[in-house]
Amino acid sequence: MPSVSSVRIPGLATGMDTDTMIKEMLKGEQSKVDKAKQKEQTTKWQQEIYRDIIKDTKGFEDKYFSLSSKNSLLSSSAWSTLAVTSSNSSVITATGNAGANKVDYKIGVDKLASAPKVTSKEAANKKPIERGSKLSDLGLSAEIKFKINLGDSANSKVIAIGPDDTIESMIGKINDSTDGDVKASFSDMTGELIIESSKTGKNSEMKILNEDGSASNGLDFLGLKSTNYELEADGSFKLDANKKPISKIEDFNGKAVGSNSIVQVSSKDGTLIKSLTQGANSFTIDEVTYSVHTIGSAEITSKQEVQPVVDNMKAFVEDYNKIMDKVYNLLTEKKKSDYPPLTEAQKKDMSEEEIERWEKKAKEGILRNDSEMRRFMDDMQKSIFGDKMSVLNEMGLTSHDDYNKKGQIALDEKKFIKALENNSDKVYQIFARDDSSVLERMKSTIKDYTGGSSSIFARKAGLEKTASAVNNFYSEQLKRQEEAIKKIQRKMNERESQLYKQFANLESSMNKLNSQMSYFSQM
Repeated sequence: MPSVSSVRIPGLATGMDTDTMIKEMLKGEQSKVDKAKQKEQTTKWQQEIYRDIIKDTKGFEDKYFSLSSKNSLLSSSAWSTLAVTSSNSSVITATGNAGANKVDYKIGVDKLASAPKVTSKEAANKKPIERGSKLSDLGLSAEIKFKINLGDSANSKVIAIGPDDTIESMIGKINDSTDGDVKASFSDMTGELIIESSKTGKNSEMKILNEDGSASNGLDFLGLKSTNYELEADGSFKLDANKKPISKIEDFNGKAVGSNSIVQVSSKDGTLIKSLTQGANSFTIDEVTYSVHTIGSAEITSKQEVQPVVDNMKAFVEDYNKIMDKVYNLLTEKKKSDYPPLTEAQKKDMSEEEIERWEKKAKEGILRNDSEMRRFMDDMQKSIFGDKMSVLNEMGLTSHDDYNKKGQIALDEKKFIKALENNSDKVYQIFARDDSSVLERMKSTIKDYTGGSSSIFARKAGLEKTASAVNNFYSEQLKRQEEAIKKIQRKMNERESQLYKQFANLESSMNKLNSQMSYFSQM
C-alpha cells in the first residue's frame, strides 16, 4: 500500500467534506479543551479580582496610615481642632496637635539651635580650598586614619585619606562612613568646606579622633575653624547689649559643640511670659508644635476649627465603606451559570461590546463565600470596634444598621463634632494614639492581609514586586491548569491527525478503486 500523505486534503475521490466531518467527530475532545480553558479563565479572573482588592486596600492604607500623607490619621495634628497661624511664617510656624491649648503670643527668635560644625576656606599652608584640590597640595604628606564621633558614641567607622585624595573624594568618604549622622560638603558659592553633625543643641558634640579613639589633630592641615558661644557661669549664653548671644570663631581643637535656640515668648502687650532655650528648632509646648526658621519676630494666634478633622474622617469612612461594599458584593452575589467564560469560537461571532457585557456577567459570583475574603471583612470589623464599641458609639462611629451594607461603618457628624469640641485629645487617644487604638489595630489587620509575601492575600493571589507575585495559590493553579490544557490539546491533536490519516487512506483506496473501475470499463 502506498504511504499516506500527512497533508490534509478534501475528499476528492469520495466527495466527502473531510474537514467538517472530522470537526464533528472531535466535538467531544474540543469540549474538553474548552472546559479546561474556561476553568483557567475563571481562575485568572479570581486572581485579578483579588489583586484589585489588594490594590484598593493598599491605596487606602497609604492615604490614611502613612505619616507622609496629607490625609494621615495617625499623627496627633490630624486630630487637632486648633488652627494656628503665624503673622510671619518665614520666622516661625506652628501646628496644633490633639488637645492643644489656645495660643495668642508674640514670639521673638533671637537665635536658632545649631549643630556642631567645623568650616574652612583656606588650608593651614594658606592655599585656598577648592572642590578639586588635591590633599597633597593642601599639606597632607602621608595617609591618615580618623573617625568622627557624635557625643559618647564609639561605634563610628574609620576613614582613611591620603595625599592623592581630593576635597571631593574626602567628602565622599566621610559621608559614606557616617550613615547621615555627619554631613561633609563644599560650597562653590562661598568656597567653604563644611563638616557638620545632624544633631542640634548645646548637648550635641562632634569629635574627630584617631583610629584608636585618642584625640586627633590629623585634619589640622585643612585649617578647620569652629564657632563657639561665650557662656555665663550657669551655662547660659552671654548676651551683648542687644541681648544676642556672643559668638566667636576659634581654631578647631578636636571637638565642636552645638548650641540651643533662644526664643522669647511675650503677650500681645509685650510682657515677657517666658524665655525658652531649646536643643532643636522644632519643639512642642502645650500640644502646639513650633518650628523656628530664622531670627525675627511674629505673632502666633489660634482659633477652634473642627471641620477639617470632620471632613477627613468622613472621607475615611467613605473610602473604607467602598472597599467593604466591594468585598461584600463579591461574597454574596450569585454565580450566573448561564454565563460561563466564552470560548474562542464564541468570541468570533460577537462584537467587543457583547464580549464585555458577557464577561461582566460571567465574573459575577466566582468568589461567592470565599473564606479569605469573608475573614478579611470580619477582621476589619473587629479591628475597628473590638472592646471599644460603646465609646466609639458615643463619638458617633457605629456599624452600619443596613443589612445590605454589612461590614460598613456609619458616622454621626453631630456626635463626632461634639466629641472633638469637648476633648479632641480623647478622640485622638481612642482612634490613633498607641498600638491599642482603632486605627493602629486596623493598620495591623491590613498588614496581615496585604503586608508582604507572607500575608494572607499575597499567599492567595500574589503581591506585585514581591516573591509572591509568582508563588501563590492562584498562580500554582494556573500552572497546573495550563499543563492539563496542553495534555488535552495534545491528545486532541493526535486524534485529529489519526482521523485525517484514516480519511487519507480512504481517499487512496477510493482512488485505487476508481482506477480499477476505469480499467474494467475500458476493457
